[in-house]
Amino acid sequence: MAVMEIAVEIGTGYTSLYVPGNGIVLREPTVIAFIGDPRGKRVRAVGLQAEKMLGKTPERTTIIEPVTDGVITDAQACGLLLKEFVKKILPQNYIFFPKIKAILGIPTGLGIEERSLYEDVCMAAGISEVTMVDNILLAGIGLDIPVRTAGAGVIVNIGAGATEIAAVSLAGVVSGCGVTIGGKMMDKAIIDFVAGKYDLKIGLNTARKLKNEIGSLYDNDTSELLVSGRNVKTKNTGSAYVTASNICGVVKPYYLRIADAVESIINMCPPEIVGEINKKGIYVVGGGSKILGIEKVFSERLGVNVCTVEEPSYCAILGAGKLLGDKQLLKEILIQK
Repeated sequence: MAVMEIAVEIGTGYTSLYVPGNGIVLREPTVIAFIGDPRGKRVRAVGLQAEKMLGKTPERTTIIEPVTDGVITDAQACGLLLKEFVKKILPQNYIFFPKIKAILGIPTGLGIEERSLYEDVCMAAGISEVTMVDNILLAGIGLDIPVRTAGAGVIVNIGAGATEIAAVSLAGVVSGCGVTIGGKMMDKAIIDFVAGKYDLKIGLNTARKLKNEIGSLYDNDTSELLVSGRNVKTKNTGSAYVTASNICGVVKPYYLRIADAVESIINMCPPEIVGEINKKGIYVVGGGSKILGIEKVFSERLGVNVCTVEEPSYCAILGAGKLLGDKQLLKEILIQK
């Protein structure tokens, strides 16, 4: 039987698949659409196609986002979603379904039952052998941080549903945690803010556009963006200019809470590790790290250097892909479990 190795990341916002020699072969929203009644429902669409249906579905179509706050909350839907994604990346000329082995990124600090849930999802998707590794370690590998060394550094992964923070040393996590602060929470806060200040009801895509295009942690940023929506009083179409300083006021408190959590993790580390962190700083990845001014806010709050990267959303899946080709490092990581 043919054997296929892949790397998998199942996030609140996106699911990514990596195949050695081809790189990231799939990155699509973690969304699935079903049609039919609860007993006889069948998959109608997944990923990008399912996301386009949000807010536009007829009565018999149900949209499910099976990952909430960074963890799987609907295992059945998640298994079906991953199965469809795996089908998309299989070679066109395969005759028999190959034996699939996977490295799967998981949130830091999962318990035995939660890890079993992730394993069940992979099995439902046709993955016969799965090795689970903390997303935060995978992000470090993707960043080319020497995770094998003592006091490798602190990594902060700001995702769509949650933020993971960990101090990494000798291929393991010295101190780590997850906090339920992520991009989706900020999107909802932006929607509420615009409705309250401008009497304008905007959609999720518009909120994301505001965050992505003029999002800033600088209080005096004067950038602005014209957005349209529905006036909450008249119910008619309306529009308003929203400024970057408005967005800053909404999202900055969330980033300060993340910084406080990072400080708590650093304070829990042994003095020798803290000394290394003071030298090396912290590494911030994930989609939430793209916002303007994050380096300044975090460095002022924490008193250490802050490093960001150009493509922060891909660090974990790229790290998982690298780990597929480094069995020795994988062994060292698994010893720490």
